[in-house]
Amino acid sequence: REKTLFLLTVGMLEEHGPHLPIAADTIGVEYEAERVADRLARTLPDWKIVMMPVVNYGSSGANQIGSAASHPGTYGVRQSTLRSLVADIGGQIAQNRFKWVFVMNGHGAPTHHIAVNDACDFVSEVFNATMVNVSGLFNADAAIQSQGEKIRARHFSPADLDAFGLDPHAGLSETSGILAIRPDLVRSSYRSLSAYRVQNRSEMRDVAARPRWPGYFSSPASATAAYGRDVEGWWVEGMTDLILQGVRGENLFTRPRWPGPMQNDPKYGQIVEQILQPEREFETKFERWLGERRNR
Repeated sequence: REKTLFLLTVGMLEEHGPHLPIAADTIGVEYEAERVADRLARTLPDWKIVMMPVVNYGSSGANQIGSAASHPGTYGVRQSTLRSLVADIGGQIAQNRFKWVFVMNGHGAPTHHIAVNDACDFVSEVFNATMVNVSGLFNADAAIQSQGEKIRARHFSPADLDAFGLDPHAGLSETSGILAIRPDLVRSSYRSLSAYRVQNRSEMRDVAARPRWPGYFSSPASATAAYGRDVEGWWVEGMTDLILQGVRGENLFTRPRWPGPMQNDPKYGQIVEQILQPEREFETKFERWLGERRNR
């Protein structure tokens, strides 16, 4: 048990514009997890690497950025549900006296990662195990992110990158990634899609709230499989290295992690409240229905 390592992958079913599959997050993280497992097995030949079945449902679809509580391409779970689900799985692994659980996420929503971080902290503290949201560490690691900037600079000019703006969802990077690993699932129409440039979260919210927003940011039309292969390799290498640092004794709990300092920003708090309010309303309806059913 001291040398058994669990990988738990968490994806999402979420609208990804008119050109990508709604399971893009799941497809990407499963691909990465398989390659992380291969690298770990080669580097740690006396360890057992256990791949848990993927959790297909995450929290907070991109449609919620623009205050659309539901969307015909998004099927997630409440933040509280995701937190409980990850804690349940990790807690049972730990209660069976295994010591290492690393969670890999294909979905980047801050509320999603908060749920996973909470679950990992609970399992680690209560059951004396090490359960870590390795994707959250990846997203907040300055050295790793600088490597990502170098990859972008190899493939695109400064003028291109400025024109793309932020690239958080279904745009340049995600389209390139799926082109690299599952090109059969990318509609050829991606080449003719208009760019949606945003520079900050406020602009993201404004763009996503437009009546005909097509469900992506940045420039899918500029995507290439070559860039996607480099991005996927960057993710695999970075997450493998973080996991190896953990099992070799480094304290990963002292590292910055996504969404980190954002949680102290009042504007961020307003966004979270906007996203979670429909979930609370749903939960209230559900609990009321359960209570009424018991009293029938």
